Amino acid sequence: MIQPSGDERRRGRRASVQAPVVIRRASSSGPTPVVNEEIATNISLAGVYFETADGQAYQLNDAVITSVSIPESHTREFPFTRLAGRSRVVRVKELPQAESTAAKRFGVALEFGSDVTALTARPSRG
Repeated sequence: MIQPSGDERRRGRRASVQAPVVIRRASSSGPTPVVNEEIATNISLAGVYFETADGQAYQLNDAVITSVSIPESHTREFPFTRLAGRSRVVRVKELPQAESTAAKRFGVALEFGSDVTALTARPSRG
């Protein structure tokens, strides 16, 4: 469901949906890109939010290339089927643990740059 931005700092409407997100960055040791695959839980044209167990993989202001694919079951909620482009890490926050023995989880917010591409290609039905 798309929610209005209200008093929040977000620049655009967002939707709460689980969608695969691929995050790429150049490795410091060579040309091979480091690729992380996560599950986004909040998506908009302005950015994406996900939770991860690997909070060390994301540092504030890191520049990354991000690609988010909208599941076909949710394409009616979005004016696009995929978002891709440069983004940067704007928030990494340790989340409260439900139990003291539970593994740590981190919430990560990425903000898309001005070159984000919203793809709207849908398979033709013929």
